[in-house]
This record gives sequence, structure tokens and C-alpha cells, in this order.
Amino acid sequence: MTGLMTPTLTQFPITRWPLLMAGVSLALLLGAWSFEYIGHYDPCALCYDQRHIHMAVIALGLVSGVVLGLRPELARFAPWIILAIAAVLIYSAGFAFWHAGIEYDWWAGPATCTTGGNASVSVTDVLAALDGSRPVVLCDEAAWTLLGISMAGYNGLISAAMAVVSVCVGVQGLRK
Repeated sequence: MTGLMTPTLTQFPITRWPLLMAGVSLALLLGAWSFEYIGHYDPCALCYDQRHIHMAVIALGLVSGVVLGLRPELARFAPWIILAIAAVLIYSAGFAFWHAGIEYDWWAGPATCTTGGNASVSVTDVLAALDGSRPVVLCDEAAWTLLGISMAGYNGLISAAMAVVSVCVGVQGLRK
């Protein structure tokens, strides 16, 4: 697999990969916000958690990318930074696939946000849901699917692909 990465690495400096991964995570967040604010698909609690993971990738990628850009002598640390980003992306993929599994009823989700849950809800929450100002969004119901795959499923697939690419780039960087 790393043989496939060689042409890409020759065209794109390894010190820029953290910025690229931050950009892809930002694109995923922009997509999620578009679904929420333009498409009116309200996120559940697990969707918000997935967003926070991508915010961590963005922060890690931006900070390390800027540092590597300003301090070229630190380029020897780039593979390790990329592998750290890959670890966060692996967690992102796992979390997203876990959420997708909850949506497809493959396993039970947290009791606080699923139809079988018995979460405590305040009177304020009930009134807000009744007047339409705050929707009740359950984690075990996919708000949107394409080709049978939910948003959480696509997040898992994209995060997994990003993780694989990051691992390949990081490992190849360590070999140089």
C-alpha cells in the first residue's frame, strides 16, 4: 500500500499533511453544519460528539501544520504528528461506526438518547420540544441516508479512509 503513496508524497510535502487532514475534517464539519442549518436535519447527541472529534483533528492539524511550516527544522517530527492525527481519525471512525450501528439497530445505544432509554427530561425540555424551539433527536434514528448509509456511516467511512492514508504517509515518512 505504501507503494501507492509514493507519487502522492513526491507532489505533496509531508509537512503539509497535517493541514490537509485538518482541511478534510473541516470539510466534514461544514457538511454537517450544512445538513443542520440548510437541510434542517437536527443532530443528536452522538452527532455532536463526532463533530468534537473532527474539531480535535482540525486543531491538531492546524497547530502542527503551522509549526512545521514556520520551523522547517522540525520536519523530522512530521511522521509522528501524522500518526497522532491518524490515531484520532481511527477513534473518529470507530465512534462513527458505533453510532451507525446504533442507528441500524445492530446494538443498543446510550439510554440517554435512544427510544428505549429512560432519560430524565426536565419540564423545560418538554415545553421546548412541544413549542418546536428545540427538537427531540434520538441517536438510534438516522435522520438521512444515501444508498442505505447514514451520515454517521459516511463519517465512519471517510474517517477510516483518512486514517489509512495518514498511517501510510506517516509510516513512509518514518522510513525516509
